[in-house]
Amino acid sequence: MKKTWMYTLAAGALALAPMAVNAGSDYKKVVHDSQGHIVKNTWDNCVITKWDAEHPECSEIDNELLVVYFAFDDAGLTPEARGKLDSLIGMLNSASDVESVDIVGFADEIGNADYNYNLSRLRAQAVQGYLSSRGIVERDNNVDVRAFGEDAPVSDCSGVTGEELKACLWRDRRVEIKLNFQR
Repeated sequence: MKKTWMYTLAAGALALAPMAVNAGSDYKKVVHDSQGHIVKNTWDNCVITKWDAEHPECSEIDNELLVVYFAFDDAGLTPEARGKLDSLIGMLNSASDVESVDIVGFADEIGNADYNYNLSRLRAQAVQGYLSSRGIVERDNNVDVRAFGEDAPVSDCSGVTGEELKACLWRDRRVEIKLNFQR
């Protein structure tokens, strides 16, 4: 019990230390490290205490809206993907500081590398087409469309085979959208 109490006290002191340092200075809502860089968590979200419009790279857009998933061996947008993109579009309509958009397609490891590269390219183009049809990105002007095929997996399905492997690899069948903000 003593150790738990001491750890809780130490954690509380560490949490309050930045506030004490900033108490007399110009208080910023985005957390910065000792070199002045913005601190991000493991999901690449900015660590903030409150929304700070001075830092557009700390967008209020949920990172999960920036990833669209696809069915196995398919480049068509699912109803869920369209819904997610519609939510993203709603947020982007009010964001005047987005300068350009990167759209990157991926595929799972099933199939040969050339096929998966082409499939990931078709997925990225499907997202680009959807965003273009809604007036969010202009073709070839403020959008960069790339494909990585099976080269950047995020799933760990070692030891899994057959239909279970298809199900396990769902996170690899995706398109990631990166918003580049004006500086």
